[in-house]
Amino acid sequence: MADFVFDNIEEMQRNRELEKDGIELGLPGNRVLIVRAASDANPQWRARSEQISNELRRLSNAKAPPERTRAYLARTYAELLVKDWRGITGHGVAIPYSVEAGTAFLIAADDAYAAVDGIVWDNKNFRSTRVNAVLEEVKN
Repeated sequence: MADFVFDNIEEMQRNRELEKDGIELGLPGNRVLIVRAASDANPQWRARSEQISNELRRLSNAKAPPERTRAYLARTYAELLVKDWRGITGHGVAIPYSVEAGTAFLIAADDAYAAVDGIVWDNKNFRSTRVNAVLEEVKN
């Protein structure tokens, strides 16, 4: 097969390093979450993706209330997809990132949860080191 050189092909290729290492998700109020992709390039996600799919199916079959599914996904996102954060404070003091703090934040902050949920599933969002949540789009 002949070798071909395509112009501007990079914009149509996955960046597996960013999917694995994470990008900045800019939120209102100068808050930033570092999020990884829910993709095969993220080894933590890949190792648990079948278990996660099974649990989501179980919740759906059990007709679990949306709050229960969101709590499960918030914990899963905080553990496997949110790597760190900046600008998250409580009583004016920076809160260090932990799975517990991340879970609580994603449950409490509707827009942040929607932004993470709207970004992590599509690897096309991981082609640049930063993406800003557009709240009008996130709410839909």
